Amino acid sequence: MRKDGLTAVYEFEDIVGESRAIKKAKETAKKIASCDSTVLIYGESGTGKELFAQAIHNASRRRDGPFVPVNFAALPSNLLESELFGYEEGAFTGAKKGGKPGLFEKAGGGTIFLDEIGDAPPDFQVRLLRVLQDKRIIRVGGLKVIPVDVRVIAATNKDLWKKVKEGSFRQDLYYRLSVLPLLIPPLRERKEDILILLGFYLKRYTGARITNVYDFFEEDTLDYLLSYGWPGNVRELVNLVEYLVSVKDETARIAIEDLPSNMISGMLSAASDLSENEKREIIIWIMKKIRENNGIGRRALAEMAKRENRNLGEGMIRRMMKQMERDGLIELKIGAKGAVLTGKGKALLEIVDNGGKREEGM
Repeated sequence: MRKDGLTAVYEFEDIVGESRAIKKAKETAKKIASCDSTVLIYGESGTGKELFAQAIHNASRRRDGPFVPVNFAALPSNLLESELFGYEEGAFTGAKKGGKPGLFEKAGGGTIFLDEIGDAPPDFQVRLLRVLQDKRIIRVGGLKVIPVDVRVIAATNKDLWKKVKEGSFRQDLYYRLSVLPLLIPPLRERKEDILILLGFYLKRYTGARITNVYDFFEEDTLDYLLSYGWPGNVRELVNLVEYLVSVKDETARIAIEDLPSNMISGMLSAASDLSENEKREIIIWIMKKIRENNGIGRRALAEMAKRENRNLGEGMIRRMMKQMERDGLIELKIGAKGAVLTGKGKALLEIVDNGGKREEGM
């Protein structure tokens, strides 16, 4: 099994997170592992469905058997039957002498993981349903019925019930698969785990040189990552850490501008869509609020903007304040005080207060 890669390496201890959502998913999965019924794992792409499937296998009575993954999205439909059910010698041109066992046979005594089951073609779904019902297969080109002792774990990032209603997924197969449903939460619903995951993968990709996220990221960047939507889920986070560790300048922490462009494109485009007059109005509003409060942070500014019905989110405020800092108008402080005006900023605001005219001596 090790030679063929038919082993599960992950266990529940490898699933990182302390949020209520991920703890609930793990508790449910552990209960599922104790029985032998078919499992259907739901989750968006990148949430860790195979990680859970492997953990369930390793916590089950089949842990010493093979774990055989099958990705329906990666297999051409004309190869599905021969790959999953095997074939007899002479079944088709190019068939191996003596035939070949399929993945269901290779999974005997263990678990077969049917990933992206929502991509299974309709004509294949009929045969798959029969195998799930009877636990027997017939090789392509053969007549012999072969019993298979396997546990089936399927996974999908699609709404299977919607596909049933559309007629692209068999209703009887849907019910056969979803005996034990398991939902894996997306990363945006477990934001408490973002810093934990960042720290975990920082330690991995730096060889434990860096374990504290605040030594690697600027505080503004961490705030941005906590508010980011993570469409690619944990997989996107892992890729981000690996990328940043590879390109990071050792002398500086990661700023928002250092993040991949696809992660900050929304914030950049929102700022670029503003006219110069709109940008000027926002900057003056921010400076006046800083002066009124003798220093203020962007979160408080965002709350004020909301109360005043200004279309000005925290991301936009962050972007503007960074620009104002580069222009020497404000100084960003760490802690509750937030931003304070510089001498240049105070002087500019006085000009604004005087209707754009400089006072005598300025």
